[in-house]
Amino acid sequence: MSREERRQYQRQMKSMERGASLPPAAQARAERNAARREARRAATGPRAPSSRRFWIRVTVVAAAAGFLAFSFQWPNMPFALYVGIGVTLVVLALAYGFRLLRRRSRPREDWPRAS
Repeated sequence: MSREERRQYQRQMKSMERGASLPPAAQARAERNAARREARRAATGPRAPSSRRFWIRVTVVAAAAGFLAFSFQWPNMPFALYVGIGVTLVVLALAYGFRLLRRRSRPREDWPRAS
């Protein structure tokens, strides 16, 4: 499209409406809902990345996995202890990492939703 054609097209489209707008009632409702979301977000403050219940469950699961790894290596005593502690720490790190990834991948409330 040449420069002249583009200018002519812009002159033609000048008076055209850009897109469908919401009816006034729907616009007001959307604004009220957005204000509610902002108030709710401001009232709760920053959320902790995990709860006490999460840490209790993850610690029990990590301890069980560490004990299982320890029992598989039992005859080699110092090595078995290191394996058990290592598996426990790896399970804790993985659980916390997955928890953070799940929090980050959660859809935001203010994004447009596909219907």
